[in-house]
Amino acid sequence: MFIDDTGNVDSAASNDPQRRYGGITGVIFEIEYLRDTFEPGLLKLKQRHFGLTDKGRPPILHLRQMKKGVGAFRVLVDLEKRKRWETACFAMYKKAQYHIITSAVDKIEFYHKHPQWQGSIYELLVGDAIERFFYFLRYKGTGDVVAEGVNKAFDSELKNLYRRFYDRGTEHINAARLQKVLSSKEIKIKPKQNDVQGLQMADLLASTCFAHCKRLYAGGPDFNEFAMKVAALIEEEKFYRDRNGDPHGYGRIWRPQN
Repeated sequence: MFIDDTGNVDSAASNDPQRRYGGITGVIFEIEYLRDTFEPGLLKLKQRHFGLTDKGRPPILHLRQMKKGVGAFRVLVDLEKRKRWETACFAMYKKAQYHIITSAVDKIEFYHKHPQWQGSIYELLVGDAIERFFYFLRYKGTGDVVAEGVNKAFDSELKNLYRRFYDRGTEHINAARLQKVLSSKEIKIKPKQNDVQGLQMADLLASTCFAHCKRLYAGGPDFNEFAMKVAALIEEEKFYRDRNGDPHGYGRIWRPQN
């Protein structure tokens, strides 16, 4: 599972929408499919639309740069080229084999409902994602969690959180059960320059998953046409879901819980 955070995952909150909401999105791949099919396919897709860098490889996808059409993605300033990229990207989203888990929070509402709560919002979100990853893996196999490096302090916090879950368990899953499905006691944190394709997929999808959850659970606004189309695909096909096909509480988790 490749994870990416969105919004503001600090425990501090305000009514400013930029600080009120936070989320974690995990994108789950089966390892052989990832290596043999998805990674080569994404590299070819990037080369076709963005060419090669001076290092002889397709550029590392970066959603913010792509939205602005800067750097290696300046071709996206051309609306026709952006449209061709979006069409090909959507086809990739649909065809690729993966599952998504998104855990998000309205911090103001959460603190209102739990006024005595003294925990960490980031720990809450990461714990939700790991618990759902456990349920996804149970009876199927084992898995790792991979995140992109941000800075020394943030990376250290994430490493400590993961190790704490591994050693002590989560709120609902004890350590012995969790350790049976997590194949490593340490989270893998990779720098962006390592060009990890799974992390780039998480970066591409995280903000759309987050905005989709805000729209469903907190009455958030519609967003741009392409992202709305991607959100509909994720809702219909890609969220982890229960045996009846419902992603609520499985592939998408909202705090405070309804």
